[in-house]
Amino acid sequence: MRTNPRRDEIKTISTDSSATPTDPQDNSMTNNSLASDAHRAFHFAWQDFLPCLWMLLAIVGVYPFFAIYGYAFYQVNGVLSAALAAAVVLLAMQAALLVSILFRNSDQRVASVLISMSLRAGIPLTSAMCLHTAVGPLADAGLFGMILVYYLLTLAVETLFAVQLVSHASTCNKAV
Repeated sequence: MRTNPRRDEIKTISTDSSATPTDPQDNSMTNNSLASDAHRAFHFAWQDFLPCLWMLLAIVGVYPFFAIYGYAFYQVNGVLSAALAAAVVLLAMQAALLVSILFRNSDQRVASVLISMSLRAGIPLTSAMCLHTAVGPLADAGLFGMILVYYLLTLAVETLFAVQLVSHASTCNKAV
């Protein structure tokens, strides 16, 4: 059975008869409880970052199909376009997942989802537009389309991970 650490801290503070409202020790007890709450909010285990690993494996798993398509139609430039598209989308998805992971136990869960959405959409689409005009041979090898298809394929997977992280954190907080 899990005990509620906040309830235990309240009992400790309320049963301490030596602390008075004007006692500086009372203030330090409150500061210690706030510090322990902050420490608990940002405590991570390696399992917390498994969605990042799954996203990496998903992108690496789909890469051979993009590389084969790129090589079949554009030779080496097509393979390089597939690799660059994978790197851009991987960067965006990992950044979005990390924001979701870092803020899942805080009161800013909705803001973290909005920031994740902007990173998830902004990095690939902005990169696609900029690279399409700046990089000649890779742009001719279908870089813009590859980024968009990678983005759409990974969007569903990453969204499921982000929603699972936020909903899991909210159910854990309700249980405590």
